Amino acid sequence: MTLKRLSLLAVAAAVAGCAAPPDHFHTLRPAVAPAPAGAHEAPRLLAIGPVTVPDALGRDEWVIRTGDTGAMVYDHQLWTQSLSADVAQSLVDYLNRGPLPDGLWADAGPTGSGSGADLERPAPLRVRVQLLRFDSMLAPAPAVSDQVRWTLECLPADAASGPVAAGRYRVVRSAVRDAAGPAPGANASVEESQQRFDRIARAHSDTVRLVADDVAAALGASAAERARDCVASR
Repeated sequence: MTLKRLSLLAVAAAVAGCAAPPDHFHTLRPAVAPAPAGAHEAPRLLAIGPVTVPDALGRDEWVIRTGDTGAMVYDHQLWTQSLSADVAQSLVDYLNRGPLPDGLWADAGPTGSGSGADLERPAPLRVRVQLLRFDSMLAPAPAVSDQVRWTLECLPADAASGPVAAGRYRVVRSAVRDAAGPAPGANASVEESQQRFDRIARAHSDTVRLVADDVAAALGASAAERARDCVASR
């Protein structure tokens, strides 16, 4: 074997040894069982969003808490989309799993913003969401610590006010959901090296499910008030 051949093999081995690890993508959206084909009538929209997140989490890469004050960015653990859009669309998925009162259908719009700007028509109701804390921990075991503020708002029925403006929404209900603790058990179908990250993603998703449950309960409890003070249909 020539010296040139040996040199090429050495370079190839070095490149292979330095190859970047693969990217792994995660989502908060629950798996949805296939539904039978058919049309779903949605006479009234419930806009989900906007969803705001801490500046430190406004990135694709995961940020993991280390110790009491540290944090580490995992470059190859990524959200499938922006965290705010993923939270909005996850809330939509969870809310639309069960029938909402008054024929409501949750929608975050094609971009996941839920602000109403990208919806086909203005929504008389919206849920504004703020992630106050969305911490992920790997040690000593996978766990999360979440705090989510949500506010149910309605657009008052005042035809003389002109075009819909975000500032005209009034608060109907507002609450904070705390959820902290160990992540669920490992999923055997997930690659072993990714199980701890999968557990954290499922724990955060469960927090979103709890928020959806809170919002659904508030929608039912406030139906009489909304019928009196908010737009009945659009």
